Amino acid sequence: MNRHFATACAAIVLMATTIGMAPAGIQDPNGCGRTDRGWVCMSSPAGGHRPGVYKAHYARYRGGEITVRLGYEIRMKRTGIIAESRWLGTKRTRNGYAAFSKRLPMGDDACIRAKMKHDGKHYISKYLGC
Repeated sequence: MNRHFATACAAIVLMATTIGMAPAGIQDPNGCGRTDRGWVCMSSPAGGHRPGVYKAHYARYRGGEITVRLGYEIRMKRTGIIAESRWLGTKRTRNGYAAFSKRLPMGDDACIRAKMKHDGKHYISKYLGC
């Protein structure tokens, strides 16, 4: 009986510490924005304001495979004006993932984010480097 009591006490202490350490909510990964069933993200070579290869990607965490349209928007920091907004292409997810990459000549005054369209809905990520 003492053994069962000790095991129950240990389990309660473990659950209490786990609950206390659990985050309040799931935070979006850096450079990402939440969609209905995943995240649309922009990754960059160095924080979002240097020349290099940028990747707009979608990671689906729930549901089957879908077809998405991915692109990007570049905004100027000083003025807030969208300098460029392009679609990179349309792709069906594979294992819940789809991506397009493009080399871009980003400047210090520019921020970039990913955009996605699926089933008539538009989604955007957070800006990198703003």
